[in-house]
Amino acid sequence: MLPFKVYGINLAIRVLSEPPPGVSPLHCPQGHPMRYGAVVQTGDGFDEAARSFREMPKTGAIVAFEESQEGVEGHYFYLGEDEFRILPIDAIIIAFSESEG
Repeated sequence: MLPFKVYGINLAIRVLSEPPPGVSPLHCPQGHPMRYGAVVQTGDGFDEAARSFREMPKTGAIVAFEESQEGVEGHYFYLGEDEFRILPIDAIIIAFSESEG
C-alpha cells in the first residue's frame, strides 16, 4: 500500500479519527491526547541499540499512542484524505490484534 519500506523498530500507521468500535478510550493522566491507528507496515523489529529483535504489532493491529500537546508524535504524511505516521515501537502504548479490536 505504501510506496516505501519501513525498517528496524519503526512502523507505519494510518491514523484513526477515534477509537474503533469495541476499544475503550485510553486517558493520559497528564492530559495529553491519545491517538489510535491501524498498522499498515512494520520494520523487521531489529533494534540496533540493543542488538536484538523486538516484537512488533502485526499489520492490521490497532495501536494507541500519546501525542504531546506541543507537537506531533513521529513523522507524518498524507495520502489522499488519510493521515499516516511513522513511529518507533517505543511510542506505542498498547496494541490490539485485529481480532481483539
